Amino acid sequence: MKTVIFTSLFFLFSLVSYTQDDYKVVYHADSKGLAKAGDLEALSNAVQAGSPLRVGWKLKFQHPETGEVVEMQHWTDAGFVTTLGGHVFAQIQGIFQQGPAITSPPGVFLASDQPDSWVAIIGTTGVMRQKFQMDTALLDQMKAIFPDEETYQEELKKMEMMQVETMWAVPQSR
Repeated sequence: MKTVIFTSLFFLFSLVSYTQDDYKVVYHADSKGLAKAGDLEALSNAVQAGSPLRVGWKLKFQHPETGEVVEMQHWTDAGFVTTLGGHVFAQIQGIFQQGPAITSPPGVFLASDQPDSWVAIIGTTGVMRQKFQMDTALLDQMKAIFPDEETYQEELKKMEMMQVETMWAVPQSR
């Protein structure tokens, strides 16, 4: 009986115990969608076979004081996944929108107190389409950075579609 319980618990635990270390990056593309490493076809085959998927992406921006390029990397589980024209597209489920705090030490802050205030679709093409729920505080921050309405609106539009470096990971074989 103990063996049956132990075996059942072990099996159950193994089904739900994936961690970041249990995943392997199988495809890495630059912000133009060109392969840096891995095999896009292998990623597509894994997705079509129903494999769980994690997607990572890199954002680069200029430090407001020093002008140096700062890189920030995110990882999340892919939600709704699509293959089309040899590429993979992952919908990222809504999250509390956050932003970088360029401080020492660096950190992040919640840009909105609303759940699901940021969503995105990211593709192996390097394109990230994102939508923000803009609250008053975030709008005021944007307006302070971009003094005229036209520039402010252009920057918001640019933020909705960005080119990002992507990494795509599937569970390692056990």
